Amino acid sequence: MKHQYILLIILLWSNFAFSQEDKTKLDFTGFVDTYHAVRSQSPNDFMSSRSRFRGELKMLKGKSYFFTSFNAVHNSILNSQTGIELREAFFEYSAKSWDFKAGRQIVNWGVADGMRITNIITAMDMTEFLAQDYDDIIMPVNAIKLRWVKPKYNFELIYVPIPTFSILPYEAENPWSVFPISENPILDINMDNKPELTLKNSEYGARFSSFLSGIDFSVSALHTWNKMPVFTRSLSPTFDTIFIKANYYNLDMLGLDFSVPKSQFVFRGEGAYYIGEFHAANSQTGNLEPVKKNSLNWLVGIDWYPGNDWTITAQYSHKYITDYLDVLQENENTILSTAGITKKLLRSTLSISTFAYVDITNSGFFDRTSIDYALSDEIHIMLGYDWFQGDKGMFGLYKNNSEFWIKAKYSF
Repeated sequence: MKHQYILLIILLWSNFAFSQEDKTKLDFTGFVDTYHAVRSQSPNDFMSSRSRFRGELKMLKGKSYFFTSFNAVHNSILNSQTGIELREAFFEYSAKSWDFKAGRQIVNWGVADGMRITNIITAMDMTEFLAQDYDDIIMPVNAIKLRWVKPKYNFELIYVPIPTFSILPYEAENPWSVFPISENPILDINMDNKPELTLKNSEYGARFSSFLSGIDFSVSALHTWNKMPVFTRSLSPTFDTIFIKANYYNLDMLGLDFSVPKSQFVFRGEGAYYIGEFHAANSQTGNLEPVKKNSLNWLVGIDWYPGNDWTITAQYSHKYITDYLDVLQENENTILSTAGITKKLLRSTLSISTFAYVDITNSGFFDRTSIDYALSDEIHIMLGYDWFQGDKGMFGLYKNNSEFWIKAKYSF
């Protein structure tokens, strides 16, 4: 914890010291927010209660740019989440036809909204599942990026020395745990089976993007790891303990995406072929080792801006596992869609929105409906309801977690 406090002191000192340098442009911004959620059904317990300070320091001098951000969080439900964390810290150099970026940063590939098709180099923080802002769910990676920039296209190379993996809640005290509470048999969960920190386990990829009249598109290739673990299970000889182990495997991807604006509409699409993806498997006699298969993943979406501060979006995604085997836990075809509507009122000071994920394969959904009122440019008050429905699949797991929530945010 000491080094985190030292980092905070250094950042605050830098804010003072560099502000004395006329040739260096410095900006210190951020926000304070507080979020509280309560289950909408008995026992009406708190699902979340946290407050956060986010600080962002930006420095620009000539062609050089530096950015860092950190969170100071107090979480009343999950004590392990209380503390100070570094979120981003990178520097960037921009020349006329190329730029270089290195450090802890957010990587965004593709055009999907809240879904992942080609953007699989980034991990996800699922501590509260999807009941967080999507910007908080996406995790930064320690990466080096080199990009050649032209008016109508660019070409990007990325290298990640040490991969980052998604955070899955498994503690019994977390209401968003991916494992049910069980006293008999006992669950013995091992989440530490990550790859060794060696050169051969690094990630790397390339992306070519073109910006033509009437259409933007990209093609990409990536050698990465599955960010979500594949679990294997085994039963103790006395049948009183289930041993659960998280496994991580390499994965290669070939992808493309496009975006086409047309009048009031924007048409979007992504496609990716996952090569060597591992899937959990079961048999009637117990858990089998994961099975290696390829899969085709694609998404189409539309954004409609009909005027009067209305925004309407919809997406459809489909995953197909090739050479399918019946022992796989995952379905041969997995279909997920989203739909969203936003309306701004009172000179854009009031925003009413709803955004839903629909698991068509398992007949479940998650919908977040919210009201955002701006008391001023700096202060926002938000109210909302998260609605889970389903008997199986990822939303069925949280069918009893529907919640009311309130959030307040001050930006500076």
